Amino acid sequence: MLSVRNIAALGFMTFAMYLGAGNLIFPPFLGYQAGEHLFEGMSGFLLSGVGLPALALIMVALVQGSDNLTAVLPRPLATSFWIMVFIVIGPAFVIPRAITVAYQFSFAPFVGDAALIPFSILFCLATVLFSLYPGKLVDTLGKWLTPALLSILVVMAVVAWWLPAGAMGEATGPYVSGAFAEGITQGYMTMDALGSIGFGWVIFRAIQSMGVSCPKATAKYTLMAAVMYASAMALVYVSLAYIGATSVSFSTEFTNGGEILTAFTTHHFGVFGTMLLGVVMVLACLTTAIGVTTAGSEFYSRTFHKVSYRGSVWVTMLVAALVANIGLDQLLAITLPAVVALHPVAIALLMIAPLRRVLATSGVLATVATALVFGGMDALHILGSMPEAMDAVLSRELPLYGYYAGWIVPTVAVLAVSGLLGLLSGQRVSDAVAER
Repeated sequence: MLSVRNIAALGFMTFAMYLGAGNLIFPPFLGYQAGEHLFEGMSGFLLSGVGLPALALIMVALVQGSDNLTAVLPRPLATSFWIMVFIVIGPAFVIPRAITVAYQFSFAPFVGDAALIPFSILFCLATVLFSLYPGKLVDTLGKWLTPALLSILVVMAVVAWWLPAGAMGEATGPYVSGAFAEGITQGYMTMDALGSIGFGWVIFRAIQSMGVSCPKATAKYTLMAAVMYASAMALVYVSLAYIGATSVSFSTEFTNGGEILTAFTTHHFGVFGTMLLGVVMVLACLTTAIGVTTAGSEFYSRTFHKVSYRGSVWVTMLVAALVANIGLDQLLAITLPAVVALHPVAIALLMIAPLRRVLATSGVLATVATALVFGGMDALHILGSMPEAMDAVLSRELPLYGYYAGWIVPTVAVLAVSGLLGLLSGQRVSDAVAER
């Protein structure tokens, strides 16, 4: 049985892996746009931006590990899916973005772009040093880095609530008449459910490193970590959104949440505020980079016998550093569609998990293929690359297409039909596949 301290550290570790720079920047801009409709907007945001990732972790716990989510797929497809996931949430997307965002909010305000290369080297070395010892990840993130990060965020939250910059502004854009729906859309766009299935590898390994071997106990502690993550993240999101909602008095036309946080910290703390925000961003980006590096390396070392965990850590960070300094913009243009398209597939696998003993393999493949195809359509829509004529037809005929979630209805329909056919015919996924 884990001690209360270890359970708390596990929850802090889980929270830290999710709290990246994007999670800090999304809520303030939502609050800024939602204004007087902050409650409705944040209710929707929390439902999809916190509830969905937490549900994903719960499903990972129920199936006893992230790798069991894809056990219903043929092994080559399952392996390909995980490789794609860990490439896009690792060196091809999340980590390079974490490096550049951390730099933009820490050193860039003082020295411009002159120190990006040495900063990248130091950032990657720090990530490597923490990631090389996955057994100590709970101590690293849960007992040291996360408490430091949370302490700074608590200070910002207290200042925001007790000394707001001004009154809430008026709602703008889609928040005028559809704040709840827009909040759901923005929460969905954090894509944290995709991170959940990746972080499941790390959480299970961390629990086992603390001496827990019973599958039921491992699932129980994962559930507890999910609840702690959701509670802490919700409080952070609400506080950051309130900062945005009360920032109208700065008389500046903000275009993103980063500008709002910069204005807020500068207003209350002066130059020290700029440094404070830089520390927050660096810690948030570092904890996320450690999480995704550890998760990816754990997968590669367990899946490919000739790949060592340590070697994977070094290669991941080397590639990430090169991408951050050479071709981030170009690579983001390529990988962003992959991230958007993989997200529905990940959620589809989560929906399949409770029904995996009822569905035939053909039903599983049909559901995943539907999520991939319509998720690809949503990706084209988000990127503005959908042909105009097709976009008009889908906007009119496909439910939720306007909210960038057109994949949901077709995927749920295929899953329901496949499940019904499986029940009627008595077909089931074989125990060997289900438990693979």
